[in-house]
Amino acid sequence: MNALTQYIELFESQRAVIDSHAPAALNSRRQAALDTLRRIGRLPDRGDEGYSKISLNDMFAPDYGINIARVPFAADARTAYSCDIPSVGILSAMLVNDAFVATPGLEKGLPDGVEVMSLARAAEIYPDLVADRIAPDDNAIDALNSLFVQDGVFIRVRAGITLDRPIQILSLFNTSQPLMAARRTRIVIEQGARASVLVCDHPRVHDVDYLSCRVIEATVGEGASLDFYDLEESTARTRRASVFAAAQAEGSSLNVCSIFLNGSMTRNEFYPRHHGEHCSTRLGGMVIGGGAQIIDNATFIDHIYPRCKSDQLFKYALFDSAQGSFEGMVRVDGRAQFTEAQQTNRNLLASPDARMHAMPQLVIYCDEVKASHGSATGQLDENAMFYMRSRGIPESEARMMLINAFMTDVLDAITLEPLRDRLRHLVDKRLRGCGSHCDNCSIESLRK
Repeated sequence: MNALTQYIELFESQRAVIDSHAPAALNSRRQAALDTLRRIGRLPDRGDEGYSKISLNDMFAPDYGINIARVPFAADARTAYSCDIPSVGILSAMLVNDAFVATPGLEKGLPDGVEVMSLARAAEIYPDLVADRIAPDDNAIDALNSLFVQDGVFIRVRAGITLDRPIQILSLFNTSQPLMAARRTRIVIEQGARASVLVCDHPRVHDVDYLSCRVIEATVGEGASLDFYDLEESTARTRRASVFAAAQAEGSSLNVCSIFLNGSMTRNEFYPRHHGEHCSTRLGGMVIGGGAQIIDNATFIDHIYPRCKSDQLFKYALFDSAQGSFEGMVRVDGRAQFTEAQQTNRNLLASPDARMHAMPQLVIYCDEVKASHGSATGQLDENAMFYMRSRGIPESEARMMLINAFMTDVLDAITLEPLRDRLRHLVDKRLRGCGSHCDNCSIESLRK
């Protein structure tokens, strides 16, 4: 079955309705997205290049509903935040399915020069910023998102402002019927500004099939800094296809940390792009997968300016029959002299049925470069296990301690101390076979 056909047919039959509920800046991208999808012809399947473990065709094939008519769904911020997601600041908002909802006190808590609002509203006020394209051409996830997006989140930090508290966006599904949400977030960090953004995927309903088709586009201005943290702690019936794309101006810094604790099937793609010298980019990822979960991370860094740095570190701990994939591409153009690029992937298979695919790639076209890449997949150190058990530590506790130590350097890169401490607690709970919603967890290997 070609899953793409149903979305093209749905869009063509409902285009007038979709356009009527969205501003011109969002509607302006739909025709190009439609042309892209027609040109692609089908969504990638498992076994296609870059898709060793996951199939976008299978992910999008179920008959999810789409809230084209913009039926409102209520959400109570007080109950939404009585969860294990860290609340490390007062600058909080929600995406309920795909609609922006401000929490009480958001506008009062925002300092001058910082805006957090509905993407639809921002498209009326700042149409050029919303319509500006950051995601790569011919990307299937971005094209599907652009076809149906009607709202999302807009974040803007004006030049020179340092935001001392993070902006937290809590993404919720809140329907009793299967739903696909086209979620889009636009982040603009202007020259010399500094900000942190935390996005949390969290369920309100556990026994319904959901699909999050998500795109985050960020602009990081000259000398500016953005820390972006992404926490996926969803349900066993929630799938996610996500694109993160960033345009970095000269001297800017970008730190991205993606953490998977719970879900069903996830594909994350990262496209940071430098637009000047002395840019710094860090991509970090941590995956704890169990049951039959499939988690796929793909990174694409193209160094085309000199004197820039990139550093990647992705770690997986897989249990039961979980499957993981990491494919990273670092390309250093002939013009990008004095580039420094590192790419590291480390994987721990804690079950004989767990599977991991790793393909770090490094392509260099100039001489003055410091670059390295590598991947390693293995099991727990039996000597360390023996040492700990010989000192009276139970086997299950010893395994958790070793896995926590394995993940330490990913968590250490999180600059927000309250968030870092809270994530350590969530990781420990996950490794003990219970996340914030125990019915979703199935890490049997640690209990043996």
